[in-house]
Amino acid sequence: MTDLHACEAMLVERKLAVIAEFFSRRSSEHVASGAWSSTAHELAESEVGASLTMGRAAAGKLIGLGFSLKTRLHRTRAAMARGELDLYRVGLIDSATANVKDELIDEVERLLLEQVLAPPVAGGTGLTGRRLTAAIDRIVAMVDPEGMRERRRRALTDRFVGVSAAEDGMAKILGSVPAEQARAFDGRLRELAMSVCRNDSRTYEQRRADALFELTNGSQFLPCNCGRADCPQDRSGGVVVRRPVVHVVMTDSTLHGGGEPAHLDGYGVISAEHARDIARDAVIRNVRAPADDVAEPVPASARVYRPGAVLDTWLRIIAGSCQWLHCDVPAWNSDLDHNEPFHHGTATPNAAVKRSRRI
Repeated sequence: MTDLHACEAMLVERKLAVIAEFFSRRSSEHVASGAWSSTAHELAESEVGASLTMGRAAAGKLIGLGFSLKTRLHRTRAAMARGELDLYRVGLIDSATANVKDELIDEVERLLLEQVLAPPVAGGTGLTGRRLTAAIDRIVAMVDPEGMRERRRRALTDRFVGVSAAEDGMAKILGSVPAEQARAFDGRLRELAMSVCRNDSRTYEQRRADALFELTNGSQFLPCNCGRADCPQDRSGGVVVRRPVVHVVMTDSTLHGGGEPAHLDGYGVISAEHARDIARDAVIRNVRAPADDVAEPVPASARVYRPGAVLDTWLRIIAGSCQWLHCDVPAWNSDLDHNEPFHHGTATPNAAVKRSRRI
């Protein structure tokens, strides 16, 4: 199965290379015949789409990716040609590096592929999905910190929230806001959605949607719809002043002016400057590594079923999010689970290694 997956990647690389070459030639021919450059691109896209039985938009995406591999992502293309990177991960790399300057892309690629193509760690799931884009963001933050700051300034300028009509009496809410504000908002919705009793008939996503209305209506709780007179939910409606918890992990040097990027729980990598902006009004706590206060390499709290507070915090920090493939649930919203079954009678350090898991 994995051999076939690698062979597929090799074939896709060849297809993308041919598409990029075809697009270049056809565009040049159309322009030479007097067509506008934009028209030439549209005609070439249409021809590729007709040949591959797909729409122009889909053909345009393949052309764009093929062109990136041909002109910018040379190392990524070579890895794909060897069957070491599939189309999905190559697409993530292309998207996440779209704003990297041409003079820096080779260094970003080199550092990234050192991580992506490294031998897998026992029990690890590899770099893919959000963990792959987070690795790219961290490298870009180190290689081009000024570029990252400038992109964040532009993004802040373009922040918005919009509401548009949808089908069947519904509406869609779309926006772009600072990550820490979004995490606080997400945390508040989650808190309200989890406040009802277990007999509430709505799904978790439905409760979150209803909680948004309760927030805009000024309510302090999401009413449970179980209809039971003995519902345990507290409906006193007392005013509760809340400050949603948003976790930002950074080094001490970053806090005091260094350039190493930080991690925002539930979001990913943020710049050092962004992290300091958040920390300015935050409660700051030092984090201890579990082995700091023990003589042996494995802390005593790793030998028990439930870890102590130090190990619990440390595991969430180094994991960042749920460790299952393509699951981006924040670490602080996850359970801690054992990689191997915990044998209560003969607990061993190896059996007590933890992994963040989705609730």
